[in-house]
Amino acid sequence: MNCDWVQENITLYLYNELADDARHELEQHVARCKACAAEMADQQQFQTQLSALPVIDPSPSFLAAARMRLQESLESIEPHRAWYHRFAFDPTAWLRQIRFSPALATIIFLLGFGGGIGTMYRAASPGKIVPPAFQPEKHTEATISGITSIERKPGTDQVQVNYDRVLPESVQGSVTDPQVHDLLLFAAKSNDNPGVRLGSVEALAAKSDDPQVRETLTYTLRYDSNPGVRLRALEGLSPYVKKDIRVRNAVLEALLNDSNLGVRSGALHSLETVRADSSVRMALQQLAKEDPSEYIRHESKNALASMPDIY
Repeated sequence: MNCDWVQENITLYLYNELADDARHELEQHVARCKACAAEMADQQQFQTQLSALPVIDPSPSFLAAARMRLQESLESIEPHRAWYHRFAFDPTAWLRQIRFSPALATIIFLLGFGGGIGTMYRAASPGKIVPPAFQPEKHTEATISGITSIERKPGTDQVQVNYDRVLPESVQGSVTDPQVHDLLLFAAKSNDNPGVRLGSVEALAAKSDDPQVRETLTYTLRYDSNPGVRLRALEGLSPYVKKDIRVRNAVLEALLNDSNLGVRSGALHSLETVRADSSVRMALQQLAKEDPSEYIRHESKNALASMPDIY
């Protein structure tokens, strides 16, 4: 055990986060090393001074934002690649393999040589040219100038999305159809017409079991300028407040920060199933004391009163 390791782990030692065997080795090292003993004394003094300061509880909005950033950071971490991906996408790895494998290099050469001969033979042989298979044009966001309206057939999951490209076009099908699905997601985030956004959110809310749909509804709840659209997104997200931590954080954020009382009231009732969550409880306590809305204060107090005490 060296001094670098000891000094890096003194903090863990002071907070009883080291395993017993590591604690014993660290104590033995500190007993015979003056530099590490001095470092431990400094950190002990700092810990004592820090513990004398009052503990400030973080605000519910800060906790919700921190949870959200942590969840998004975890999801953005690239998974560990399997060994075959390294060879498939890393040419230098192939070159290193060829360098140390003459047999492999010979096989690759022969395959390339044979492929070249075959290509020359086909080019020289007369025959019918087979055109490539027809690929239907994909309706990407780049080809869409705007979505003009969205119509739902009552009692079914059929949706008609009318949109403009060079000329007005439309597509009709179930919400689960890939093309309809993509257009609805696009309309929810990108259209200037709040009626179109509302129609899109209403159609998507019926399929909120799809994680991509929930992500779009969460975005709408946070950023859409129309309170009616935000409220409809909230209704679609409510069944997943208990299951999806990102949904819960977005609803909690709406309760604390939304400018519309109707959206805040809806968020408050949507959180009833998770009132025991520490962030939700702290938010209710804060709202019950100091929220400017008498209705929110009253409902927060009622929610707290119906919760069991936690000791």
